[in-house]
Amino acid sequence: MNFIDAIDNAVDQLCKGDKVVKVTGSLDKNQFSVTSKPCIGDLYLEDLKALNTLFDNLNATFFESVLSKPVITLQHDKRGRALGWFTLWKAWKSGEDESYEINMSTNFLDRAPVDKAATMLHEMCHLFAAENNIQDCSRSGTWHNKQFKTIAESHGLDVQKTDKGGFNHTTLKPESLTAIEPMLAALKSLKRVEGAKLKGKSSSTRKYYCPECGQSVRATKQVNIRCAYCDCAMVCDGEND
Repeated sequence: MNFIDAIDNAVDQLCKGDKVVKVTGSLDKNQFSVTSKPCIGDLYLEDLKALNTLFDNLNATFFESVLSKPVITLQHDKRGRALGWFTLWKAWKSGEDESYEINMSTNFLDRAPVDKAATMLHEMCHLFAAENNIQDCSRSGTWHNKQFKTIAESHGLDVQKTDKGGFNHTTLKPESLTAIEPMLAALKSLKRVEGAKLKGKSSSTRKYYCPECGQSVRATKQVNIRCAYCDCAMVCDGEND
């Protein structure tokens, strides 16, 4: 198309939605092409919608649709370690209605769709435990016990024990992967990255955490402290907050 038609085409696509539009070509030959793609904000909304649909499909496939629908959020993990998490309380309320929350960490939304599905199914096992009054974690929620292992293995996951989190390492069983493969195409690849930290006035407290189980405490000065659960030294996170 010529230059005028290319500009008209680009404007038309911009008017249809927030897209990234690129016009390329040669003025000498007066030949141009227009390409467009969704902006990151659109991809974010599409991924959130796809994750909600994924939950519904996993619920039907592995839980016979007995789980209540939680609010699914996309939040950043400050420490950059958690793939996702489940709230033990009903964190959302609208009128008299209340809902649990499952979060998918924005640090890792660029993982392969199958890995994101495995994380969702892992958190859904925690939801199953909560709705059936099963204590599936101990040590302030950081240690996945044998109750969790039983739930996960009966709902499509293989489970391995780790030193830091108990039976917390889960992957999809081969037969589970075959069952959910058609559900994965709509998931998008994106992630949130950290910017430069702003310098500000620091407070008098320091946070120390256990590198094994994640337990944390605060202190008003530098201290040498050990985690009683893991019998290891706790580490200062390097920030006064």
